[in-house]
Amino acid sequence: MPNHLRTAARLFRCRRLVFLAPPWPEIFHNDAERRHSFEDAAASYAPLCAAYEALGYETVELPKVTVDARAAFMLERLGWF
Repeated sequence: MPNHLRTAARLFRCRRLVFLAPPWPEIFHNDAERRHSFEDAAASYAPLCAAYEALGYETVELPKVTVDARAAFMLERLGWF
């Protein structure tokens, strides 16, 4: 991993905890911001998880549940609920 990424992660970290949404074909869709395919998204998920962990982040995978349940999961995990 390039040193500039390690430096940025050290200098600009807000929280150590990172929530990651796993590839989920049932809700995946393309739009103006999400131009890559589901296959590309699925292929990038494991390297993204590994990169965050290599930079010292704690990763938490979001469950494949309703939006409200995911929000509640995050709030509970953050200790805000």
